[in-house]
Amino acid sequence: MQTIDCSTDYIQVIRDKFGDSPYLIEQMNTDETCKKLSMAFGYPASGTCVGAYDKSYYVIASLNMNGSASVKFFNQRSCLTSDWYKTDSVNQTALEGHLCGEHAYSWYSSNDVESSSGSSESTQDDPQGDDRDGPHDEGLSTAAIIVIVLVISAFVATIVAVTLFVYKRRIKAQALKDTKATTLNSDRSSVALLETPGTGISGFGRSVLGKTGLWDDDVITAKRIPRDKVQTQKLISRGAFGEVYAGIFNGQQVAVKVLIPATRSNLKHVNEFLAEAKMNATMDHPHIVAFVGVAWDSLSDLCVVLEYMHGGELRSLLDQYQKTNHPTGFNKEKATTALQVCHALTYLHSLDPPVIHRDLKSRNILFSSDMEAKLSDFGISRERMDQTMTAGVGTSLWMAPEVMMGERYDDKADMFSFGVVLSELDVHTMPYAKAKQESLKSNGRAMVDSVLLQRVAMGQVHAEFSDASPEAMVELGRACLDVDPSKRPNAAEALYKLHVICKNMSEA
Repeated sequence: MQTIDCSTDYIQVIRDKFGDSPYLIEQMNTDETCKKLSMAFGYPASGTCVGAYDKSYYVIASLNMNGSASVKFFNQRSCLTSDWYKTDSVNQTALEGHLCGEHAYSWYSSNDVESSSGSSESTQDDPQGDDRDGPHDEGLSTAAIIVIVLVISAFVATIVAVTLFVYKRRIKAQALKDTKATTLNSDRSSVALLETPGTGISGFGRSVLGKTGLWDDDVITAKRIPRDKVQTQKLISRGAFGEVYAGIFNGQQVAVKVLIPATRSNLKHVNEFLAEAKMNATMDHPHIVAFVGVAWDSLSDLCVVLEYMHGGELRSLLDQYQKTNHPTGFNKEKATTALQVCHALTYLHSLDPPVIHRDLKSRNILFSSDMEAKLSDFGISRERMDQTMTAGVGTSLWMAPEVMMGERYDDKADMFSFGVVLSELDVHTMPYAKAKQESLKSNGRAMVDSVLLQRVAMGQVHAEFSDASPEAMVELGRACLDVDPSKRPNAAEALYKLHVICKNMSEA
């Protein structure tokens, strides 16, 4: 689970989130005396690999026996040594005294609370590379990074400008007629599991899960497969909530998605996982990862079986392009990938009611063995239009301004994310990497995400495109990235333009 909270007592908010589990808080400041706060990141000090803020990177946070602490950052969710790109560390004196250190960082930890209460619990030693894929800390119910963003006086002027910007857009939006559509029930905190014949769920009363009825849903029932026929093999990836394993079903290689151990007994997470399974089961398109089935013998072993994508994810391919200095711009292969993704979006947005993916990014675009691109991960997709989304849900570097600001949005939010993906396909880097590099050169430090996203929302920072790309592709990408949703093309319009671009490339 990832959340964003605004609070004057943000340290206490983070502590409340983690409860009794060990944690590490990295506070970032805008001045060398650490008196002007920018934001704070809370990490579970479990010594295991977890997805960090917006899942654009992964971390292993540790509280060491000598009183020091560290946060190791990785580009890939496996957190292997080859994926490491930096380590933030603090010694015992600076950690215990919350001293202002290198890069204007200051630190807090769960040891602060233990010391004040006289607790003598030991901290966790820094893990070695060979156990980075170990189990998550069972005491941490969220099993992910809790991000607390505190915007303070250093950004007052920016916030005022953003507020005026949002206010004008909301006044304009009030002139439009609101539309209504059905929605999957995403708030299941008060819902429990219903013990029904044939479900294999035992130990729960009929009052538990009754409101969702997902265990008896016709789609789920039709797609249920025997749990003992599903064999799991090696771990492919691990995220904040789930793990994906290579597996075998009926002699065919498949991908098996399960909840991480720390969340398997959490009814809310189980219900949301089953809702995602139903969403996947209703999709039928050649450029959406195929749903094979859902299986369980008990609540704790629920799994979703999906088509195995031998070609891996687009982000990994782009990382490889970057390492090998692959030419930027669009060739026929890249344009075809964009076309196939847009085909999937056109399908989703044409459903009744339309489905908004809400988490479109390069890591959720997978390739088959013949490099056919397919959309995956419908964990926060919704059959709903004209809605708002809680801050912190989704992947902010790909997120549309109206979603960032908590405004009402529709399928055009996916088109903004698609524009960011077009930028990635072109230049291979993570979104807005050029803006961060320019900030580092001019100010001596990289622009923090809170400031970056404010500038994106105000139209001051844009995802970049190279001079090597066809003009028509750059125009399409920039149109998708317009801060005004009404000026973005819909998926069908973008699809037509991509067909024309691909045709011109073939004839060239």
